[in-house]
Parts: sequence; C-alpha cells; structure tokens
Amino acid sequence: MTTLPNTPVPDELNAVRLEIALLEERERELKRLLLENPDLREGNHWIAEVKQVHTTYTDLKELRAMHKDLVAEFTFPKTVTRIELSGVTDDGELVSARKMRAAQAGDAQ
Repeated sequence: MTTLPNTPVPDELNAVRLEIALLEERERELKRLLLENPDLREGNHWIAEVKQVHTTYTDLKELRAMHKDLVAEFTFPKTVTRIELSGVTDDGELVSARKMRAAQAGDAQ
C-alpha cells in the first residue's frame, strides 16, 4: 500500500482497513478454491494441506441461560480501547464509516 505524503492518520487508517478487508475477501476465495480443487494445492514454493482439527467450545449463550449465577461469579469487567472512524462528507457532515465507504465505492464505479 502506498500513501501520499501528509495523509492524515485517520485517512490512512481507513485505507489500511479497506485493504485488509480486500485481502481477507481474497483469502476466503483462495481457501474456497483450495477446498474445492485438490489439484490446485501444489505451488512452486508452497504446498497447501487441508486438515481438519477437532476442538471443543463453550456455548456461552446457553451457559448463561442455564447457570446465570455461576457465569456471573466468573465474569469480570474489562476495559477495551478501540478506534472508531467516522466519515466526513464534502459538506462537513459526520457519517458512519460504513455509509462513507459505500458512498466511496459508488463513486469509484
């Protein structure tokens, strides 16, 4: 990814998030191809192996429904810091990042 000099940090962060989303979409497509086409699993430098891993998980929704007091006993507060982006339209209006990206995608077409 190339950014222009003097790109404001929130604008660059949005560009990075968009690029990550595109890469994740491509990753999903490549995984689908590998699962559906065993003949595509051998590359020049890499081999793709499809493995199944058996694991267990706890259904927290059901656990809370059945044992609310027990779950509450082992539930602790946690502070999470996150960065949320809002778009700024040409007329200065703040809009959600989703709405801004949708508008930008429409402009690109």
